[in-house]
Amino acid sequence: MPKPQTEKTKKSAPRPSIGRPPAPFTVIRAGTILTPETSIPDGAILVRGQRIAALGPYPRIMAAVRRHHDRSRRFILEVHDHRGLIAAPGFIDVHQHGGGGADYMDGTPDAVRTVVRTHTQAGTTTIIPTLMTAPREAILKAVAAIDAVRPRGRRGSKPAGQPAGADIPGLHLEGPFLARDKRGAQPAKHVRPFAADEIRAILKTSKTPVRIVTLAPELPGAAAFIRFLTGKGIIAAAGHSAAGFEEALHGFEAGISHGTHLFNAMSGFGHREPGLAGALLLNDEASVELIADGYHLHPAAIFLTLAAKPPEKVLLVTDATRPAGVGKTPLRTKDGKLFGSALTLIQAVRNVIAWSGWPLADVLPLVTTNPARFLGLDRRKGRLAPGFDADVVLLDASLGVRAVYCGGRRVE
Repeated sequence: MPKPQTEKTKKSAPRPSIGRPPAPFTVIRAGTILTPETSIPDGAILVRGQRIAALGPYPRIMAAVRRHHDRSRRFILEVHDHRGLIAAPGFIDVHQHGGGGADYMDGTPDAVRTVVRTHTQAGTTTIIPTLMTAPREAILKAVAAIDAVRPRGRRGSKPAGQPAGADIPGLHLEGPFLARDKRGAQPAKHVRPFAADEIRAILKTSKTPVRIVTLAPELPGAAAFIRFLTGKGIIAAAGHSAAGFEEALHGFEAGISHGTHLFNAMSGFGHREPGLAGALLLNDEASVELIADGYHLHPAAIFLTLAAKPPEKVLLVTDATRPAGVGKTPLRTKDGKLFGSALTLIQAVRNVIAWSGWPLADVLPLVTTNPARFLGLDRRKGRLAPGFDADVVLLDASLGVRAVYCGGRRVE
């Protein structure tokens, strides 16, 4: 086998027939890049592999590309011209059940692909599939279906020819350890007491890590179960709970650090009993989710939350079910309770902007940097910056999604 060429001999030696393939580079040009901390007019994002190598004004990026090309013939470049569009970080949804007419609990790879494709085409490039309260066997079946679709290892390890798609860094278990009278659309017959062995069974069989478990902190055995979760590196979230204010504080002491769909399916704020909602609003260390669809929350509740909480602790989520991407109104149970939403994250962003008049740059962190920090992925997701995943959404002036890139590859 010939010796590897040195940098010095690359220019004069003929192109080798074996060895590493040429380095693929992609340039994504946009009318404006929102990182989201800053704005770059006529900007370009230079992608190598699945990460961002550089970004800045288009002429500067192309000059750097030409310099690299002059030094090495082992070079492949694609330029994607999206002038007139806004480039923003791909969105991150930590709470979604379905979309496109499918649900993760359908338990089939095809259903998972349908849900993921629906949300990815709407600009969501990182997804935490959320599983409902159900029998153990149904939850394990859903987990196996997600495992079958989720790429192994790093996203770039997808087999050649496999379509680009959203990253799935983990699972959210919304139950089954919930308060019966606050279960919402969760089936009462499958609500059950805390069982660490149930989580262990999922951890043992699943290739997709459990990231979040939503539970009712007032139930017997909650403190020990919360400590078990946090000891496994799992985020313990309070939700579907009738906890009073003091019970909520005990939950925080045990390790709860997040509130699932704030105000919904939990004890609300009262001037004599602040409830779980009041405790979450007052806890600067706890993050919270908001469903900005106009059904789950009045816009004033969103503004109140953003005024009360540290800005980095608020996340927009969809809590999407089957109608997302194909319908306009959420499902409801027979007794009229809301059953998730019909949202995509881009619609949630549009709604908050319409209700508030705030610019896109001020709302973007609610679906980018904040959820990335919440998941512990803020060193590679939630921003457009060198070294970060090349997850990019291109938006028009009306905030319509015109193109999406996951790990540097365009979603078709």
